[in-house]
Amino acid sequence: MSTREIDKALASANPVSRATAAGLPLEAAEEELLRAIVAEPRRTRVGRRARPRRARRRQLALVGAALAAAVLLLAVVGTGERSDGPESAFGAELVRFAESSPLLLLDAPGWSVDSADEESAAVGEMRFTDGSTGAADLNWRPRPLGEWVRDRAASATRITTAPVLGTTARVFQYEGGSPGDRDVTALWIDHGRVLEFRSQVAGLEEFKGRLASLRRVDADTWLSALPASVVKAADREIAVKRMLRGIPLPPGFDPSRIPDEGLTKDRYQLGATVSGTVACTWFQRWSQARSAGDRAGVRRAIAALATAKRWPILREMSEQGGYAQVLVDYAAAMPSGRWYGRPLEGDVDSGLGCSRFGVRLRNGR
Repeated sequence: MSTREIDKALASANPVSRATAAGLPLEAAEEELLRAIVAEPRRTRVGRRARPRRARRRQLALVGAALAAAVLLLAVVGTGERSDGPESAFGAELVRFAESSPLLLLDAPGWSVDSADEESAAVGEMRFTDGSTGAADLNWRPRPLGEWVRDRAASATRITTAPVLGTTARVFQYEGGSPGDRDVTALWIDHGRVLEFRSQVAGLEEFKGRLASLRRVDADTWLSALPASVVKAADREIAVKRMLRGIPLPPGFDPSRIPDEGLTKDRYQLGATVSGTVACTWFQRWSQARSAGDRAGVRRAIAALATAKRWPILREMSEQGGYAQVLVDYAAAMPSGRWYGRPLEGDVDSGLGCSRFGVRLRNGR
């Protein structure tokens, strides 16, 4: 068993989540433990005052193992509560991924999470639906807030404010729309990030009510609310292997090349990453073969991508968006090497996101 595997196993078995540990009155315990280690052993009594924890990394590096044991003992015994097993129903990795999101849900009758996607630790989005025609989007992005406010205000016909999660959001109603179908969005700062909540509503009052329905939850509740269409990080490896079924892979293709930011992904987005990485690699080999005059290599790449319309993951994705059809259309243009009079490589690179998958295409000829 490798060191990394041991660390993962210990993290998953830890009964104290980061949120729980952060709220424990440990500062007094740290002081007592440090004094006990550098002086003669003596009995100490853990203080019960709840005070903010401060980092003492240099001091505690020498006594990390002992302090970890004390933290665990305090969590299980000192609080007067017992822990019969892991606090989270999900593994430690999934909990960390959840905690990189704002951990917000739309707490209103009939509403549920429709999709979720994290592009990075600082950028992501969720969509909520009421099961019929209602939908709302929550996006989180890096600061500064001012840039987003100026952009939204430029196309807004009404600007106001509304309370949300203990703060005040700037609310913008966009131009156009019928009286029963207004496009409204709200911006605010939450834990150092810009949050944007957007929905189609009858009017501002309905939007403000929907905005007020946002609730902060713990990681377990957030993860439990995600639909089956969301591929959670721990399931990614299995999901990728299944998505690759029925796809001819380029010689020497390693599935580990498929980008993995270790984030929660919507199944459609993961499908685009998987199929796109394979397709872009074939396009890259095709372009290189054309440049080298390798006719056999050109034919192999064309034949491989001619099967794209039968790839199971693309057939699944075709019901939800246009990525699959774009890939198939590019494949059909390979014999000519042109796309509306331009070299095919440039449009493939931008249309499929090849650079984002770590695959570079030459500009064509």
